[in-house]
Amino acid sequence: MPPSDSLLSRIYLENYREIVDFLSLRTGCRHAAQDCAQDCWFKLCKARPAEPVDNGRSYVFRVAANIAVDWHRSNGRELRLQADYAASGDPTATSPDTLETVQQRRNLERLEAIIRALPPRTVEVFVLNRLEGLTYTETAKRLGISASAVEKHIARVLLQCLPILEEM
Repeated sequence: MPPSDSLLSRIYLENYREIVDFLSLRTGCRHAAQDCAQDCWFKLCKARPAEPVDNGRSYVFRVAANIAVDWHRSNGRELRLQADYAASGDPTATSPDTLETVQQRRNLERLEAIIRALPPRTVEVFVLNRLEGLTYTETAKRLGISASAVEKHIARVLLQCLPILEEM
């Protein structure tokens, strides 16, 4: 049975572009939004509301919003992050591709391995200075060493990590 006869279907068709725009904001992806809009169409075709629908347009958009929620649930963490990134308001923003993400993770793993292989004192200096944000002088006081020694420890870490950092 063609759904175009029902009130909800007519509302859907009249508002199709706005529905896709609405879903694009929710999913962060125009193609996903179009898929969700199609799911909305199918759901509306089957809809047999128990009570009369007072505001058909609002009903159609509520169905679309629920489909977007279902889409997020079924597409996992990575797609949610991409949607958040795309919805940040920056029209030039693009989500990182999978290959780039995998390469970044590998680089971080390599950096972590290099840092773990360094002497414990060097790692301690690095953590205090670069991760906790202490100055060379503050790090030196906390560890009972000279600021020059802190500088040498940091230089050791950076020299070991430099080849990977240059790739990034």
